[in-house]
Amino acid sequence: MPILLALLGLLVGALASHVAEAVMVKRPLAKPVCPYCTAPYAPPQWSATLALVTGQGRCHTCGKLFRWPRLIGELFTALSWGLLVGLNGLHLRVIFAMLTVIPLTMIMVTDLETRLVPNLIMLPAIGVMSVIGTIFGPALPTLTTWEWWYAPAGGLLALIVLWLFVTVGVAAFGPGAMGEGDITLATYTGLVVGFPLIIISLLLMIVFGGIGAAGVVVARKGSLKTAIPYGPFIILGCVVTLLWGPQILHWFLT
Repeated sequence: MPILLALLGLLVGALASHVAEAVMVKRPLAKPVCPYCTAPYAPPQWSATLALVTGQGRCHTCGKLFRWPRLIGELFTALSWGLLVGLNGLHLRVIFAMLTVIPLTMIMVTDLETRLVPNLIMLPAIGVMSVIGTIFGPALPTLTTWEWWYAPAGGLLALIVLWLFVTVGVAAFGPGAMGEGDITLATYTGLVVGFPLIIISLLLMIVFGGIGAAGVVVARKGSLKTAIPYGPFIILGCVVTLLWGPQILHWFLT
């Protein structure tokens, strides 16, 4: 079952990546095309993973390789779905958690591609999750009891913390260090994991972000002012919390 759901995740990830790219460049949703020359992709190239496996990763017209964020988006969805089912089985709350990963996949692609977190993706996701999270609780697969305020409180706390992060980051490193998109993304993740596990998610975000920033400084011989997309670290913190958040919280408390 986990393998089957991971394969399904590849397909869903390919579709989510395609939609994200369409939103990013503000074009109508249509069949996938090469982002460099706009030549139509052949069906095996609609999925970056399938294109790579079949040796069709390059555009038949201009010869350029597909953009790697597409591949990351597909593999991220597949791995997330496979682990969610492998760790928890397949039931309604797991399906709920799987669905919340889709907007995260889309933002993973757009942020890695252009360092953008489109409101056209995030604001509807926040609106839907605000309603569903209030009624059914956060999207944690192991959740059995909850209060109506868990998800809204998680979203509010994430919004406040990221607003402070952005304010301090801009003051310390100048515009571009972090942006308003990171605030909306974090708000969504807070609704997904709820309170108190948003605290774990935010701590993981800081750890992953610190590792990523250190890696950029070492690899590029840059500085702390080198611009990097921060969205993927927020997303990783959220998904790791979905998978192992209760266990991490228990470890902290004991």
